[in-house]
Amino acid sequence: MRYSVEIKKFLYSQYFYGGLRIAVGVSLPAVLCLIVFHNRELGFTIATGALGACAVDMPGPLKYKHNEMLACSVIGFLSALATGLATFNVFSLWCTVVPLTFVLSLIVVYGNRWPQISFATLFMMTLTLEEHFTPLEALINASWILLGGLWYTYWSTFVSRWMVHRIEQQALAESVFACADYLLARADFYDLDNNLDECYRNLVAKQIAAVERQDAARDIVLRNLPKLKSGRLEQARVTLFNLFINTVDLHELFVGVHTDYPLVRTTFGGSDVLVFYRDLIRKAAADLEDIGLAVLQDRPPRGRINVKAELRAIEYELDQLRKHGVPAKRPEAYSAMSSSFRRLWSATRLIDRMRRSLADETSSTETELRIDQALARFVSSRRVPFRQIFSNLTMSSPSFRHALRVTIGVAVGFWLGRLLPLTNAYWIVMTVIIILKPGYSLTKQRNGQRIVGTAIGCAASIALMMFVKEPHILLVVMFASMVMSYSLLLFNYAASVVFTSSYVLLMFHLLAPGSMRIIGERAIDTAVGCAIAIAASHLFPYWEYRLMGKLVNSMIAATRQYLEASWWWGGKPAFAVAPAVVTEVAARAPRAAMMPAGTATEVVAGRADAVGGSMRGSASGDAHGGVSRTASGGGSGNTDGNTIANAVGNTVGNPPGNASGDTSGNASANAPANAPASAPASEPASASTTPAGKAGEEPVSNRSAELDTARADAKDELIATLAAATATAIPADQPTGPATNPRSGATAASTAAAAGALDRDYRYRLARKNVHVAFANLGQAFQRMMLEPKSAQKFVPELNDLLIRSHVLASEITAAAPLLRTASQTDRKSHQALQRGLSVVRENLEQAEAGSAPPADQADIVRQLNRELDSMVIDAEKAPESAGKPEAVNELKLLAHQCKQMLSASFQIRKDASVIRLPEN
Repeated sequence: MRYSVEIKKFLYSQYFYGGLRIAVGVSLPAVLCLIVFHNRELGFTIATGALGACAVDMPGPLKYKHNEMLACSVIGFLSALATGLATFNVFSLWCTVVPLTFVLSLIVVYGNRWPQISFATLFMMTLTLEEHFTPLEALINASWILLGGLWYTYWSTFVSRWMVHRIEQQALAESVFACADYLLARADFYDLDNNLDECYRNLVAKQIAAVERQDAARDIVLRNLPKLKSGRLEQARVTLFNLFINTVDLHELFVGVHTDYPLVRTTFGGSDVLVFYRDLIRKAAADLEDIGLAVLQDRPPRGRINVKAELRAIEYELDQLRKHGVPAKRPEAYSAMSSSFRRLWSATRLIDRMRRSLADETSSTETELRIDQALARFVSSRRVPFRQIFSNLTMSSPSFRHALRVTIGVAVGFWLGRLLPLTNAYWIVMTVIIILKPGYSLTKQRNGQRIVGTAIGCAASIALMMFVKEPHILLVVMFASMVMSYSLLLFNYAASVVFTSSYVLLMFHLLAPGSMRIIGERAIDTAVGCAIAIAASHLFPYWEYRLMGKLVNSMIAATRQYLEASWWWGGKPAFAVAPAVVTEVAARAPRAAMMPAGTATEVVAGRADAVGGSMRGSASGDAHGGVSRTASGGGSGNTDGNTIANAVGNTVGNPPGNASGDTSGNASANAPANAPASAPASEPASASTTPAGKAGEEPVSNRSAELDTARADAKDELIATLAAATATAIPADQPTGPATNPRSGATAASTAAAAGALDRDYRYRLARKNVHVAFANLGQAFQRMMLEPKSAQKFVPELNDLLIRSHVLASEITAAAPLLRTASQTDRKSHQALQRGLSVVRENLEQAEAGSAPPADQADIVRQLNRELDSMVIDAEKAPESAGKPEAVNELKLLAHQCKQMLSASFQIRKDASVIRLPEN
């Protein structure tokens, strides 16, 4: 680990800046009241309100953060007032605290930042427990707390507005760093010394982190879009916007395809090709990390890391494998390696483009994606359905059970605090509130971290008090501990607790020097609070498996819809299985439908996935790795690199599912407004110009020159087409009025076709996003379930296998999508075997949703369909029209193979789903 780089990343990060902002905002009122008014109690009261509001001050859109901090301050005022009014009597205080705790704990049902608001308001309530107020004093105390909350709200808002560009840079840099970490996790798979199970677990963790960082960056970037100034877009914002799109593309490039790593290791373990792959990915990750540092430090990137040697070495190794007949002997293994090379080559070009964009920011005159109102669809709404709390007043609600647990824990902690001879008995209640979380697994994890962190913090505080007698030095250490506590809170809770304990104990020591009793009481309070919290977590448990029934059905349904979206873009086949009329979910029309007659070039995809959800769900794409390595044996998604090469004869961009890109990124900036965030742009990698199975035959430099020429021509053509579509945006299914002349009629028809094609393409991307999100939800729930007691773990083998097969099936659908699009433009009668196979896949998914077991003659059905698919390929090879078209035959072979893998996976999904019996509410 390069510690200097890690230190720089932390010191320039949003976490350290946020820690400074919170520490200054919280301590400033206390310091001013102490120095100016000589009123220590007033300073602490105002700081209490500021501490409550700062709990909501997390990275995110400024507008919503401001509103949430205001809501926190007002609710905290009401809770402090209610508690203060009841302090005159222990019985009245008990009767007030118990129902108030329940209500404040139940507001977590609103999601978003409401769990933080719940904690903050409970915190303000807890700090009022030890006081004894008259009604007027209670009102005054609550008003000072409200003032503290308002002070911090507007302090944070002012600083955030002043540093809005910096905050956006920090969020993007975190996304870039997370992507670099993900690449390093990928590189480990090519090192034979690494255990595959460990590699999968590490990959899942890095993937989830990358998706979380991308979500945070998306929420900020898309709410601060570039605006026109003097007829030009803001160059700095355009650069950051493009960097975000490119980062998501790069991440999607590495997660979009399933690769059979055991097969690759077994086949090529004795050659140097795996070493070259590993070194290439590691160099790409280092290059990406330097780009992130450049964004974080607001400077141009340094010189690029040269990867030409690794690229040429891999090309040479692949060429040697071809000469030795490996493509014929081990086609699946060779396909995995060649498709990986295409993706890596495309990734290095994309990283180069990101570096050039940052090095010359003034050249950023257009965005990778058209700035359009449709981008609002990719950011989550923060509207609060206030009536939702009433529908959760039932034991079937996890939030209701959580509120009961917190209420009981607080009641017991309050009672013990009154019994034990402790100076600050409210620390017991505070510990219970901090540790108890809605999920059992998170509560258990926090409990251990809290105990260890408090013990270390107490020991460090004792050492400081014994050896450092100068109050000014202790004051500096206390403030530094405060900054570090808030800086580490979001990503290292145990370390944050260490610094929290240190600054709290140092503060008490400075206020009452010479007393060591407070340190012992701190440790006792924490131990008692942790014991209460872990005991309460077993009350009214809502184990994770109770939530997984709906998640299983949602994932299967999303997979079926994704298959339909990929299969039916040219219209629903007449011999599809389902007899009911099904709306076209997200059919993708060929570019010929958008262009005037005679134009056969395919539409360059836009970038909806880059902004929207397929990257969110991409976390799910490899989530099975953390569950079981047997995913690698389930299917062969590794062939999609070959399918990309020949999806359409003279394609400009990549097919759905292969993100990255120069060409379409720039072209999509000119997409029509009614083409909502149309689709992910794709860089024409080497696969775009090299026939399938022939990767690496040309030097990289030659391919680059050819691609640049094709890119310029394709962009000009697409801009002209989309400009015509923008002139009059007519939905595809809306009839147009009579044309005044043939030319205007042709223009109207072309415009309508363009708008409809882009809309269908956008809906296709939504289907793809949904399947990734559904898989991620189920995968994360499965991982949480595995942290719960054995008795609460249900259908573990079946759920594990269901996750694996679903990932394999989704990967195969993604790989087959461009070939299915090409096949839809040819004679469907010659592809009836393919259509029947896909119909069976769809039927299996429908029956899996219903929980029906596979038929007894499943093996016979699969064998018959496989024979029909093989016969289809043989007939195509013998057909006269296939003469001189080896690429088309090769595509059909790949498509037949992918259909076989889909059949196998879908039958296994149906089998697992028929066994799993989980509650759906």
